[in-house]
Amino acid sequence: MDAFAVALNEVLVDTYHNILQLEEETLKKSGRIHLSIKEMHLIEAVGKGEDQGRTVSEIAAAMNITRPTATVAIGKLEKRGYLEKQPDDSDGRTVRVTLTRSGKRIDHFHRRYHYNMVTKIVEDLTEMEKDSLFRGIRKLNEFLKKSLGEKK
Repeated sequence: MDAFAVALNEVLVDTYHNILQLEEETLKKSGRIHLSIKEMHLIEAVGKGEDQGRTVSEIAAAMNITRPTATVAIGKLEKRGYLEKQPDDSDGRTVRVTLTRSGKRIDHFHRRYHYNMVTKIVEDLTEMEKDSLFRGIRKLNEFLKKSLGEKK
C-alpha cells in the first residue's frame, strides 16, 4: 500500500471506532437509556417504517442480520416496552413491528444525536469541502454495498 492508502485505512478504522465509542458514551451519559448500540439501531430501523411499521424481514434486511436474529432482538425490545407487534391489515399472516411511545422517544433521541453530530462536523466546512466529503463518503458506501452484495 502506498502512503495515502495506509493513512486512509488508519483514519477509516479510527473513525469507525470513534463513532461507535461516542454513541456508546452518549447513551451511558443520558442515564435514562439502557440500550446497546445494536438495540438502538434496531429501534431506528423500525422507526423508519413510521406509523405503519415494518415487517421482521424488512428490519432484518435493513440491519443486514438474519430473520431469526431480528425476531429474537424484536422480542426482547417488545418485552421492554419499546416495540409492539401487530397483524398486517392486508395480510393477517404478516406481522408489522411498530414503535411504542417509549420507542418513539428513544428514536427521537437517537435522530437528534445524529443531527447534532453532523451539524457539528460540517459547521466549519466550506461548500466545496462539504461537497467533497459527501461525494467521498457516498463512493465509500457504494463500494461497501457492492462488496456486501458480492458476498451474498
